[in-house]
Formats: sequence, C-alpha cells, structure tokens
Amino acid sequence: MKYISSGNGKLPLITLISILSVSLTVNLPGLAISPVMGKLDDVFPDASQLQIQLLSVLPNLIIIPFIIFSGRLANMRNQTWVLSAGLAIFALSAVLYFFANSMSALIIISCLLGVGCGLVIPIAAGLIAEHLSGKARFRALGMESGVSNGMVILATLFVGWMADYGWHACFAVYLIPLIPLAMMPYMTNRFVSKHAIPAPTADSSIGESSAPADEASATSTPSKKLPWRTLAGLVALYLTITYCVIVFSYYLPFTMKHYGFGTRDVGVASAMFYLTATAGGFILPWFLHRCGRISPYVALGVSATGILMLGFFHAYATYIIGVLLIGFGYGIMQPVIYNKTTRIAPDKKSDTKFFSIVLTGNYIAIAIAPFVVEFFEFLFHTRDTDFPYFLNGAILAITIIAGLLMRKSFIWDTDPSEV
Repeated sequence: MKYISSGNGKLPLITLISILSVSLTVNLPGLAISPVMGKLDDVFPDASQLQIQLLSVLPNLIIIPFIIFSGRLANMRNQTWVLSAGLAIFALSAVLYFFANSMSALIIISCLLGVGCGLVIPIAAGLIAEHLSGKARFRALGMESGVSNGMVILATLFVGWMADYGWHACFAVYLIPLIPLAMMPYMTNRFVSKHAIPAPTADSSIGESSAPADEASATSTPSKKLPWRTLAGLVALYLTITYCVIVFSYYLPFTMKHYGFGTRDVGVASAMFYLTATAGGFILPWFLHRCGRISPYVALGVSATGILMLGFFHAYATYIIGVLLIGFGYGIMQPVIYNKTTRIAPDKKSDTKFFSIVLTGNYIAIAIAPFVVEFFEFLFHTRDTDFPYFLNGAILAITIIAGLLMRKSFIWDTDPSEV
C-alpha cells in the first residue's frame, strides 16, 4: 500500500484520493448547469430570467442551513455516515431530474439537491483537516479546491455538449456523487486507524510548528472572543469574493446569447473559470512564494480585471480571457481562506464545525448574487447587459483597498512559509 505524509505520520494514498473524490461534488449544484440556462429560456418561454436563475439560486440557498446542520451533526465518529446520506440524496435528485417536465418540478428537485450537497460540503474539507496537519494539510486543501473546480470544467463542457441533444440529459452530471460513494470504505475511521502510520511521539509536533508563533498560539489556545470575530471576518471575505466572481455564472449565458453566441460557446467560456481555479489550487505554493504577502491583493486584482473585461469587451476571445483571469484569482484565495479556518479552530473536533460556518459565506453569496444585482439595477435605474460586471468589478476593487488598510490582520496577512 502506498502512503503519503500527513504532517503527523503517514496516511494511505487511497484514503487521500477517496477524501478528495468527495470534492468532485461540492461545486456542482447550480453552477454545473449554467451553460444550459439560455436553452431553458427557450424550453420554458413563459418563465422569467429570474425563475431560470432559481435553478442555481435555490440549491445554494437550501445548502446554507444544511451546511450548518451537517457541521453540528457530524463528528469524528459519525461523519462518514452523514457524508453517505448526503451523497445518496444528491444522486437521487439526479435521477428525479430525468422525469421533470415543468419549471416547478425542476425547482422542487433543486431544493432536494441542496439538501444532499449541504450535508456533504463541510465534511469534504473537514476530513482533510482531521487526517492531515501543517504543510501537508495546506497543500491538500489546495488540491481539494483544485479538484472541486476541476470537476466543474468537465461538468460545464459536458452540459454544453449534451444541451444539443436534450436538456434532460444535462442533469446526468449530478450522478457524480456515485464516485465518492463507491470509495467510502477507504475513508472510514476503521480503515484509517488500521492502515495509517502515526509519527513517533518525539515528532508529534511536526506540521504545526511551522506556523508563526503568534498564529500558533492563537490557534492552540484562542480566546473565546478572537476566534469568533476572526471567523466572522473570514465569512465576510469569502462571501464578498464569491459574490463578486460568481456574477459570470448567472449573467454570462444571457450576455453571450445577447451578442450572438451559442450554448456550446457559453459552456466552453464557463469552463475556463474552473480551469484556472483548478490551476490556482495546485500552484498555490509556487504563487505564494513568488508574491509573498501581497498574494491576496494580486489574486483579487487579477479577478477584478477579468470581471471588468466581460463588461467592456464582447469578442469570444475576450470572454475566454476574462473568465480565465476571474478563475485564477478565486482559485488562489479559496484554499488560503480554508487554511486560515483550520488555523483558528481550537481543536480537530471543531474543524468541520468551523468549515461549515465559513462555507456558508460562499453559498450565501451564490444564492443572493442575482438579487443583489437586481437591487442595484433598480437603484441606478438600469437594465444594461454589462452593468453586473461593472458593479462587481467595483466592489472587488473596494475590497482590495479595504484589505490593504487591514494588511496586518490575521485575515489578510498571508505568510508564504505556511506552505
């Protein structure tokens, strides 16, 4: 059996692969079918643009309470059972989609999809935090981000291709949970405890010792006030970043359709986001060492540039470049936020709970994005096709300025030595 370093011993490679397979599912709800939104506009001509967007909004809205529920329900003894239930519900919703022939049926099934995914999401990262530590954990979180975003590359391309043959077939993408279900035996506590190799007692501190002294102490013996205030800051940052970048998923299908592009073109353009988001997760150590403590500002600046490109330019090549830039910045920031979450959790038992709280920021952002844009369109009395990109590009620029003002805080100070 092959092993990898876990930061406090050795972990079976098959266990890490199995844990990462859970990440194949976490970004699928709503986002995977974004390329087919323009086609559904033709299938259901009486449905409004907002009703069609509910297929993306509702799963992510339903996910939020179930993420919190999963974080409280799951513990180190039963989380694989909770995970199995979530994956099974997820896969069941995929089957039900094939029998849906109305917008109301699609919306109801999307709610069921959100229930299953909500149970799965915090455990996907929680299992990594449980079994790995230190630099091994940070790198695995980068891989987790890369795998989850990489899966959506294949999913969006698949959906864009299948849309030409029948819109029902697009929902087959939600059968992906069958993969981690099949690999569940390799991530159970029984399997890990039997096959993992613990580090010698003298080396038990390896992994966490590389953290800066002030952060290490804050992680090991945090005050009751500091972790929760810092946790709220991480939630706010994750929510803001996700809201700003996810605008492409909701509006690019309609924008590209407006400028004469087809469903397959939208599928390819959407996949580009996840291509560079995947790359960002895997090249994270290199990027942090190259950019040092300005890494968050560089990453967010790249994403802001990409968002604004979608509003200013309307050639196919500029759509591709813009989405690539958006994805790269997001792919860098996502695992950085995940790692900071594990740093403030008081112990491994709290990792899944803390992840469940931080991840709510991500899914709240996905759920509210079209409503926020609608509000600002009403406020500024505009229905311009390019307005969402200008709005969110400006918000992301303001976020970068706020980060520069708080550059010495735990939330923004990113130390390359962590990886």
